[in-house]
Amino acid sequence: MTCAQVRNVWQHFTGSGLESELNYPLTENKSNLPVTEQPTPSPELTNIPEVIPERHIAPEFPEGAPSPAEQPPKRGKARPAIEQPTFMERTRAAPAGKARREEKRPPKGEPPVQHTGAIRQLVRGRKASAGRVKAPVTPTAPKVGNFPLVTAVSALRSFVVAFAAAVIIATIFMWWTSPDFLPTQARRELAPIQATAQRVVSQPTALPTPQWFNRIGIVAGHSGPNRLGNPDPGAVCADGFNELTVTTGTAERLAAMLRGKGFTVDILGEFDTRRMGYEAAAYISLHADSCGDFGYGGVKSTHPGSRQTSREADERLNECVRQNYAAVTGLEFQPGNITANMLEYHHWKEIAPTTPAIILELGFLSYDRSLLQNQQDKVALGIMNGLICFLTPIS
Repeated sequence: MTCAQVRNVWQHFTGSGLESELNYPLTENKSNLPVTEQPTPSPELTNIPEVIPERHIAPEFPEGAPSPAEQPPKRGKARPAIEQPTFMERTRAAPAGKARREEKRPPKGEPPVQHTGAIRQLVRGRKASAGRVKAPVTPTAPKVGNFPLVTAVSALRSFVVAFAAAVIIATIFMWWTSPDFLPTQARRELAPIQATAQRVVSQPTALPTPQWFNRIGIVAGHSGPNRLGNPDPGAVCADGFNELTVTTGTAERLAAMLRGKGFTVDILGEFDTRRMGYEAAAYISLHADSCGDFGYGGVKSTHPGSRQTSREADERLNECVRQNYAAVTGLEFQPGNITANMLEYHHWKEIAPTTPAIILELGFLSYDRSLLQNQQDKVALGIMNGLICFLTPIS
């Protein structure tokens, strides 16, 4: 191979002239001396590989980059392997790479740019982070404190406010609601319920004293529980006005008047256990007639019909009470309306047989309502005058 051929091959692979590498020119044989042909190499010598300087071979890995053996294993899916260029392809690409490096070199006379290790690390870190996909950041909800005491106080305050508002609204509604708001039939059906709800409980007195001759027993009709233990309002009007209200109110007023006169007074219920064998100077059971519209009113009274042990005292007590009660109240006596229930009243067989006793119907709840509802002091005064008439006879 001639010198010109060697120079061309060198320039083809390295991109520079051989003279610049060897520091002396290679010229052709311009003399007229004959050129001796080189002997043909033996086959053993033809297989010797061509040696290229290491500095003219492009590096397999970039400067500063770790080798595959030094790189840490990556998480996630394995990426497909990238096909690496062959030795001949890298050799052919070397001149182009050298030309690009020549362009990046600073002009003559200027110092080259020095890259520190910190800058290389920064660039390498940016390149590494550029290929990563950042996971979306989920905002964490703020922690809410647990305030059980505040919650309980708020709930209690809300309940109190709601209850107060309900009471105020109900009160205003009751003020502006007329008694005739409900129809007559509805009021008549609700009257027994209202009378039961308005049950009047009479305060029982102390046990009777042995001095029975100065003691008076007063029965407030239908007061206390009945035989079944339930309240009994007695006769009831359509608007709720009932017999129990009249008898208990009159009994309380009558007892106060008699105690003021020095008598010992016991107020008993309809089925009071103290009635059994009860002994007293006088015994009177108060009741009121029905609320039916009969067109008349009046008073009714009678003594035990079949008892003969104290017949004279019973008749005298009945006459004194009837006359004085009619004189004070102005009600007429109705002798034709005496019923069998009055004559055979259950108390007649339960009290002592020597105790003078009568039953008194104070009037009709319908016709005599004004007197029985609004003038109970007058009603009690008429009864008291009749009892004093019996207990203190004028000789």
